[in-house]
Amino acid sequence: MIKKTTLLAAAAVIATAATARSQTPPAELRLTVEDAVKRAVEHNPDLAIVRLDSDVEIARVGQARSAYTPMFATVLGRSNGTAPPTNLLLGTNGVATGDLFSSTGVRQRVPWGNGTWSASWDASRTTTNSPFSSFDPSLQSAFQVAFSQPLVRDRKMDQARQQYVIAKRNQASSELQFRESVVQTVAAVKQAYWTLKALRANVIVQERSLELAEQLAKENSVRVRVGQSPPLDLVQVETEVAARRENLIRARAAADDSEDRLRRLIMDPADSSFWRIRLDTVDDPAGHLPLPDVEAVVAEAMNGRYDLSRARNDVDNAATNVEFYANQRLPDVRLETSYRGTGLGGSQLLRTGTFPGTVVGTANSGFGGVLGQTFGTDYPAWSLGVTVSYPLGRSYEDVSKVKAEVERRQASARVASLQLDVAASLRQAGRQVRSTAEREDAARAGATLAQQRLDAEQRRYDVGLSTSFLVTQAQRDLLQAQVNFLQATLDYQSSLVNFEALQLAPAAGSSGAVAVSGSSVVALPPQSPNGIFRLVAGSQP
Repeated sequence: MIKKTTLLAAAAVIATAATARSQTPPAELRLTVEDAVKRAVEHNPDLAIVRLDSDVEIARVGQARSAYTPMFATVLGRSNGTAPPTNLLLGTNGVATGDLFSSTGVRQRVPWGNGTWSASWDASRTTTNSPFSSFDPSLQSAFQVAFSQPLVRDRKMDQARQQYVIAKRNQASSELQFRESVVQTVAAVKQAYWTLKALRANVIVQERSLELAEQLAKENSVRVRVGQSPPLDLVQVETEVAARRENLIRARAAADDSEDRLRRLIMDPADSSFWRIRLDTVDDPAGHLPLPDVEAVVAEAMNGRYDLSRARNDVDNAATNVEFYANQRLPDVRLETSYRGTGLGGSQLLRTGTFPGTVVGTANSGFGGVLGQTFGTDYPAWSLGVTVSYPLGRSYEDVSKVKAEVERRQASARVASLQLDVAASLRQAGRQVRSTAEREDAARAGATLAQQRLDAEQRRYDVGLSTSFLVTQAQRDLLQAQVNFLQATLDYQSSLVNFEALQLAPAAGSSGAVAVSGSSVVALPPQSPNGIFRLVAGSQP
């Protein structure tokens, strides 16, 4: 008796809470599948994270492209120094020298052929008390252009081009990964939408089942009072009422949880009020679609699946690494060329007599004349030559090429393995569509027959030819048949969503998915070619 009282009190509390909720209904949003998908694509933070990953890859492409950016450098300075006398002609006085100088230049790596060019201009004004100097002050200027062109190694593929090609490919892979995430998010939204639709339908089924049990309990109560049925029948029916009320509570909780899962997928994180909005799923499941041609779908997916495209990009990246290290094993042969024009002017000291002579006057020439000499043919200097270098023995590039070859074979094997996974998953998904469609038809027929059986059993009970136990059993059978029908309908819709998504992307969380791993980009400033000149004995190369 205590248990019965407790159950009735709990039911009263639940009913009171439900009444309180009904007095202040929450705001409602009529939501179609298309609206839910649109909201998810616009607001889902997980998609935003993947989109930012794509932006990171775009930045890496910019980093790799910076290797071809012209490099400008300039120096402006002044220096003064006094050197001790190292010559008898200097006496005991030191030699003081003062310089005001500047140097400006531009150098750049050429994206075609991977050569490097540079252009620079130097200017200086020097004062000195050395008796050996012919100018005081002296003005100097020089202009130089140089070009270095690899002829074997680095001509077709150097490190800058390798980084750029791989970065561009990784950017394409990140875009594919974003599309893949969109497909997975859309599938998750559709799954959540139809699940919420089914669970709310289950709440209605559970409510109707509870109403039938309560109606039977009322009829049994009347029969027990008039002596037509034993009290045990009423106890059995009231037990059934309590069990169905518990099922209804669980069904409502499951529907609320499902609604929150859908909210999580489609809501704007900045809109906290969205948690209090009731989602009204207004779309109904469509009828059976024609069964798919699985073999044709599999053949198309081999070219259209985003993860397969990304895996093939990984194979191409590995092949690029093989090409790069194979090229690095070749001799480094470079064509070096340069041209330099020089000008000299200032206050030229005119001397007479024996060395070092006596200064008798000066001949002044301005900086304009110096520039004329610099860009003219007064003091030209040019160079043209070839440099060759080659490691003796097994080099770093040899080992790296072996490693790159293994990685390329691994990437190719992953593509082959992924193709098998794609075919197997799509074939299984196609069978799932077919089997769930058949299950839905069978469950619909079962629910119809269960309803007919309950109607017949209820009529027999009304005329005294049946018992409350048999009616209760028929109600249970109808409830189970209706739940089975809802589950079969949900499974069919889920199988359609899954089959559609698998044609473009793997299932979310699949262990066989290929992940984009952005390669690091190393800053590669262009070298400064200076031409090639004969090394004098004792000088540093």
